Amino acid sequence: MKKILITVVLVSTLNISGCMKHPSLDDEQRPQNWGTLISNTHNFYQISPDIFRSEQPSTDLIPSLEKYQIETIINLRARNEDAKVLKDQPFNLVHIPIYTWAINREDLLQAMRAIQTAKQNKQKVLVHCYHGSDRTGATIAMYRIVFEHWSIEDAVKEMKQGGYGFHVIWKNIDQLFTTENVQWVQQQLSNPPK
Repeated sequence: MKKILITVVLVSTLNISGCMKHPSLDDEQRPQNWGTLISNTHNFYQISPDIFRSEQPSTDLIPSLEKYQIETIINLRARNEDAKVLKDQPFNLVHIPIYTWAINREDLLQAMRAIQTAKQNKQKVLVHCYHGSDRTGATIAMYRIVFEHWSIEDAVKEMKQGGYGFHVIWKNIDQLFTTENVQWVQQQLSNPPK
C-alpha cells in the first residue's frame, strides 16, 4: 500500500511539474519535412538546410557543429553557458535570454531577427535552450511560419509531436501562435529597428 501511495504521489508530481511530454508521432507517421535527427544524445536535429536545433551544446557537440558548418548559435537560456563552453570557438554567439513561463512575441521576434541576420550573412544557425524542447520549439515553430510559410497548425503540430520533447505544461506557448502574433512578427521583421 505504501509503495502504491508513493507511486501515485510521484506520478502526480511529475504531471504538475511539467515533466510529461507531448506524445511523438511514430517514424512512419512523421512528415518528411519535419526535422531530421542527427544525434539523440544532444537532441540535435537539422530543420532545414541552414537551421538546426539542439539542447545546451557541450564540448562533445562541437565536432558536429563544425561538420555541419554552423556559424551562428542562438542561446535562448537565461544563463549564458555558451560563453563558457564555446568561448574558444569561432562561432557567432547570440544570447536571447527567455524564461519559458514568460515567453512572448517580443522574445520570438528577437530570435527571428537573429535568424534573419544570419541568413542575410549566409550563415547556418543552431537554436538551443537547455533541453532543446520548449523555448527552442516555439522559436523553430515561428521560424517555420515566418520563413518557410508553414501554417500555424502544421508548425505547432511539429513543435509538440516532432519528438523534440515539448512539455505539456507550457500552455502559454500555445497562446503565442495566433494569426495576430504571426502578422505582428512578420511586420516587425519587414521594418528594421531604428
